[in-house]
Amino acid sequence: MAGDEGDEAASEALCPTLRGQRTGEESFVDRGPGCARLSGGRPQAEVDRV
Repeated sequence: MAGDEGDEAASEALCPTLRGQRTGEESFVDRGPGCARLSGGRPQAEVDRV
């Protein structure tokens, strides 16, 4: 595997697990832990929800 290639088999095996962990409440964009501090307390923007 070269440095810029992904492990397709591992990705396909992991996808069902990750899908099963979703609640439907996740934001579309993960802005990281500093977002709330920089935005005055809001953990995400309104447009981050789909």
